[in-house]
Amino acid sequence: MAAAAYGGTPVAAAADGWTIEYVTDSATSQKYPARFAVLTKTVGRAGCTGSTTSFGAYPSVAAMGTGRDAIVVGFDTEFVSAEEVDEQRGWVGEDVHVVRRIVSYQFAAIDPTDPSRLRLAVVLPQEYHGPRGPRTARLSFEKALEIAVTALGLHEHPLASGWSSQGVPRAEVVDKKGETRPGWWFNGRAGVSRALPIALVAHWQQADLTTFVDRRKAHNTWNAAYPERARKVSTRAGLDSRRGRWLDSSTSDILRAVISASAGMVSPTPVRMVLAGANKRWARPVEVSIRDTMAQSGAQPLRALGEAVGVAKLDVPGDWIARMDDYLLKDPVAFMDYAANDAIIALEYVSQVYGDHQEVPLTLPTAAARAVKGLMSGEIEARPDTFDDFNAVFGGLVKVAKNVEATTGVENQLDFYKKRELQPIDGAAATWIHASAMAFRGGYNMSAELGLFEQVTHDLDLQSCYPTSSATIWDVDYLHPDGVILRTVNNVELGLDDFAEGGPLTPFVGFVSFEFPESVAFPCLPVPAEGSMIYPRTSGGARGVWAVGPEVWLALTLGAKVTCQIGHFGRTLRTSDGEPSRLLRGAYKTLLDDRARAKREFGKSSFQQGVLKLMANSPYGKLAQGVMGQRGWDAWAQERDAVGGSAITSPWHASMTTGLVRAVLLAVLNQLHDRGYATPSCTTDGFITDAELSVVDGLDLFGLGQLWRDSREALTGSREMWERKHFQTDLLNVTTRANFSRQPGGVLAHGGYKLPEGIVPDSQEDRDHMYDLMVSRDGALPVTMKVFPSMEELTRIENRLDFAPKVVHKQQTIEFDRKRRPVPEGMTAHMVMVGEQVFEVAHVRTVPWESPEDALRGRSVDQGLKRWDEELGEPVWTRSPVRRTRAQWQDYFKRLERLLDEDGRVAEAERLDRIAKGIVIAHRQEVVHIPWLGSDRPLAERLDAFEDFGLPRPRERFWSHARSKTERQIEIDLEAIAPYVAEMKAVDPFESETFLQEVA
Repeated sequence: MAAAAYGGTPVAAAADGWTIEYVTDSATSQKYPARFAVLTKTVGRAGCTGSTTSFGAYPSVAAMGTGRDAIVVGFDTEFVSAEEVDEQRGWVGEDVHVVRRIVSYQFAAIDPTDPSRLRLAVVLPQEYHGPRGPRTARLSFEKALEIAVTALGLHEHPLASGWSSQGVPRAEVVDKKGETRPGWWFNGRAGVSRALPIALVAHWQQADLTTFVDRRKAHNTWNAAYPERARKVSTRAGLDSRRGRWLDSSTSDILRAVISASAGMVSPTPVRMVLAGANKRWARPVEVSIRDTMAQSGAQPLRALGEAVGVAKLDVPGDWIARMDDYLLKDPVAFMDYAANDAIIALEYVSQVYGDHQEVPLTLPTAAARAVKGLMSGEIEARPDTFDDFNAVFGGLVKVAKNVEATTGVENQLDFYKKRELQPIDGAAATWIHASAMAFRGGYNMSAELGLFEQVTHDLDLQSCYPTSSATIWDVDYLHPDGVILRTVNNVELGLDDFAEGGPLTPFVGFVSFEFPESVAFPCLPVPAEGSMIYPRTSGGARGVWAVGPEVWLALTLGAKVTCQIGHFGRTLRTSDGEPSRLLRGAYKTLLDDRARAKREFGKSSFQQGVLKLMANSPYGKLAQGVMGQRGWDAWAQERDAVGGSAITSPWHASMTTGLVRAVLLAVLNQLHDRGYATPSCTTDGFITDAELSVVDGLDLFGLGQLWRDSREALTGSREMWERKHFQTDLLNVTTRANFSRQPGGVLAHGGYKLPEGIVPDSQEDRDHMYDLMVSRDGALPVTMKVFPSMEELTRIENRLDFAPKVVHKQQTIEFDRKRRPVPEGMTAHMVMVGEQVFEVAHVRTVPWESPEDALRGRSVDQGLKRWDEELGEPVWTRSPVRRTRAQWQDYFKRLERLLDEDGRVAEAERLDRIAKGIVIAHRQEVVHIPWLGSDRPLAERLDAFEDFGLPRPRERFWSHARSKTERQIEIDLEAIAPYVAEMKAVDPFESETFLQEVA
């Protein structure tokens, strides 16, 4: 069943100032329409007034808005969990396996006639008579919008041109031939009313937008019951265009029009709908955009948003929050206030970010990218003699002309620009962009020393890490007459002289192989391996990896031999005064200046500075969006498709931004190691060390420190580089992102572990629980967690799930990830008391893996302990390979040595086999002459004699075919076979004492 029967409850609520009317919704049945009570109320705006006059004037804030007006409607729902089977639910567009019942829908909008007031509407499902007795139903999305328009009086909005309370006349879109042209309402045709541009905003639309009727389920139920009268159910979502989407009229489904973005559910393109008017002569055309405050706030909880904008989230007493249907019956007035308040928070939040009645961008990162693009475009336009197309200058891209053939083949096109109908300006730009995309890597994440650290350790972070890095790198000159590539190198050993132009900032991207000196503790060239990055001493048997300037420069500085198979040095874009162009620096400076101003004017913990902090942290992700070919679920097409790029996606800037940060951190780790300090862990923008901040501040980082501090000074006026986030004297380091301290203010990273219900994150209980758990672990850790349906599961047309969590019980392993090689040398142990028991915790050091191949072998030691779990859709441990005690680590070392030795023996056997075959081919094809191989002795004896020289016995069949064309194509390593050939010429095995004894 859906919500309980409410009886006179709405009337009781109406007595407290709510007005009430009843409406019906025939989405699933014309004969038996669903029934709803609609309660409306007008209230004053609490807290902030919604005015953003001063904040909106900030340059970065002004730049992120679209400049277009919209009618913003806050939206929320209340529902209760259920677990029952009701075969009748299919008739009203729900699943027969009921997982929740909808109690209410609520909407809020700024009063169109008075900006100091809000209009509220709460919709309550009512019991009504169906063909099989009493029932309740969910709203259809169309009816919900119709209620929002009418109950909130949106026809009075200034944007409602030509509207009355009845809607707009249908006659105005009938052409001379008598055909209806609903598109006229949306394309600004003169003399025609305007479709209402509505932004429907909720907090976590995954929960709210999924509460509406699923017409497909109702159709399928009908067709199953009456196959002889089956109705055609279209799989098509509707009509798609660049400006808007029309949902298919037979199975109108708003969930086909949304995507997942920044933790929210949003519609990338407005959805055009013509809602019912007061009667058949009237219509209510709307153009609705789905927006989510999760995507506007960095996924902050609704309570935090309410506090930020001065609208406190209300509390529900006792355990009523899990029984909101009962709460409505018990205290309808309090229920109405609570329900409407959440819609108000969503409304006020976006209104204070973007202004009243302003269009809401897709996400805050999207808005930040727009702001950054606008700020950079302004700088480009201000430069003399500069082509002012942003995409061409910043990214080397131009709009695809429909009548011009693409400059690059389809196989070389990258989704991030193809999805935006852009293409490289020329061949050099295409080559540079593609190489930069290949070189893109994420942050440096590594654990270098494991166990307990009883000395003082400090968690230090780079201040404004990615903004500073992006502000440091140079732009390249895509518009140079000779192309962006200055020179290309092939199969050369690189040297520091190649980077004379700008040191680590020299524009370079290339495919390199490498070998670091054994004395280098932290090699700096990343190699992809099983979904993560490792940093081995050599590139091993691999041909190489793609890399960018900062990491190659640092490798050379550390003494590495770096050989470039193919690489490109780019042309630096320079300003009129000859200085390297840094377009991102100006944009980031504006963002950081505005944030500093917001702190002064509104306070350090203000809503305004919080928004600007999110804005400053967002552009890096937008620089890299789509670079790695990320794919996501496309509900419209019902398939996974490329995500595509953002307004500022640039593989060059993205790869350089992360590359420079990695270089800075690895320079720190190497210099601290050389000075005898420990660095147990490093994650993306900081690390843990036993070196004092003053020591770290004093490092020159081989010159990288100067570059970084120069950027910090240009951005903020300060040359401070590091900040201490935590310190402790009881650090327990288990693996990357799994570091624990009992001490308040100490580091606490859970390694992905989900805390038991009731433990508050970062509380003392949390610290004690995790510390004791990791010290005493002797197997996989049992975890109970809630898993919500994915975007695909919520929006697919077949077997669609409702929004309800699934409780999953799993075994989670938190052990060293072996991105570096643990070694037995210097291993010690600490004894730690937990309760009445004492547990041993080994202290283990690491070194770089010798090669990517060794790293994969080392990480495969425990591979046989995993199995595939169908329910979780991921591999799980059958038993945990715990590495906590010295004995457990010694077991690992023995297993590793056996594995490496075994693989070494296999490799050696393969090498000797190639030599033996090479000798046969060389002899048979008369490249060399070995007398005894050409003797009249039986072939079997001659082949047996190979073993006297430490070589495997070749087969007779191989000997027979050694003169064939096929065998001639086998490459003979003459240098490798030379010493064996020399010995075979000098020694006749048939005359040797050993051979004669064996024959006898």
